[in-house]
Amino acid sequence: MNAKEATAYLRRQLPWLALPLAPAQGLWVTRRVPRLAEAEGRTGVVGSGGRHLKVVAFGDSVTAGYAVAHHRDSVAGALATRLANRYAAQVSWAVCAQSGATADVALGLVDPAVLADADLIFVSIGVNDAKNGHSTARFRRDVGVLFDAILAAAPRAQVCLLGVPPLEHFPALPRPLADVMGWRGRVFDAIGKQEVAARPRMLRIEADGPLGPEMFAEDGFHPSVTLHAAFADAVMEQLDLRPPLS
Repeated sequence: MNAKEATAYLRRQLPWLALPLAPAQGLWVTRRVPRLAEAEGRTGVVGSGGRHLKVVAFGDSVTAGYAVAHHRDSVAGALATRLANRYAAQVSWAVCAQSGATADVALGLVDPAVLADADLIFVSIGVNDAKNGHSTARFRRDVGVLFDAILAAAPRAQVCLLGVPPLEHFPALPRPLADVMGWRGRVFDAIGKQEVAARPRMLRIEADGPLGPEMFAEDGFHPSVTLHAAFADAVMEQLDLRPPLS
């Protein structure tokens, strides 16, 4: 094995070698990262016109608008604005999300009264499952049950899953914790991708684009308004390939 091969091998092994340090570093990060608020405005309306559409942001702290002042600037409001402009429609948004939610906790957020008339549901889930040490078997089971519940509660909606981002690049995470989280994130992301592919009316956007400092809130972990807008743009690119929402 030459030097290049040895370096590549060590990089592959790093998450395993770093596992004993991860809990202590995770506790340190939890204590030092600033606590921020979730966004105000969990419901809202934008646009005008004869057509009426509804967007629901569902899941964890991303869709709860953590570290964003108001949902008009979160992915919920950003999607509503883009849909209103594209379809010359009046678009409402609603939020069914809770910071820290894992896939099993999010199942309790499925509210047929909110989801039944949704046209588009944006789902963020998976990071907390990876962070909290859930097994891959548990996550596959929980996220599958969650997706089925959302699809049943929202019979006409397209459901978009946000891919698990590259956690190893998050400013708040020191190494080697970042390497462990990045490795687990990739595994959980692959499961989410498989579960989406197995179901109708579901699509997925990647969250692995360039992540500069402007993409993060002040805690170095949650998305900024800029990244929320990028999520909305990525969804709209996917929707261009599908029939208009009805």
